[in-house]
Amino acid sequence: MRPVRWFLNVVPRTLRAFVPALARPDDPFAREVLRPEEFALYLRMDPRDRHHGVAVARAVLARDPGAESVVLRAAILHDVGKSVAPYRAWERIAVHVLVPASRRPRRGALGDALRRHLEHAERGAELIRAAGGDARVADLVARHHHSDPEPHLALLRAADEAT
Repeated sequence: MRPVRWFLNVVPRTLRAFVPALARPDDPFAREVLRPEEFALYLRMDPRDRHHGVAVARAVLARDPGAESVVLRAAILHDVGKSVAPYRAWERIAVHVLVPASRRPRRGALGDALRRHLEHAERGAELIRAAGGDARVADLVARHHHSDPEPHLALLRAADEAT
């Protein structure tokens, strides 16, 4: 991602991290796109993660107006695995700084946050499966950080990186 684009992405997300009232998740849009069991999981997410999920789904639509429902649902739920722990802004930011530098587990609260981040995709897929959600949505969520050329996954990853 180019520096200007990165900056335009990271500043609003950082502000929302520390000022949750800035998050404006479009719950009616999510309700329209998601199946009932998926929407129940969505509502368990922090409003900041719901905001981001909907933004990723809209970015998918901007890139591919005919995107399949399964990709939109995966976009909205791609970070549902983060809902297993309270949202802590300092942890989210620290993890994003540390992950590129090291994927080795650390001890204490920061190590726990790092492990949660590294495991959130698979954990989200498990939550979707356990709730009776679509297996294909769960698969896309599980692999949304993988460098896989599969078209649906590439679309989801590109939209996530852009928002």
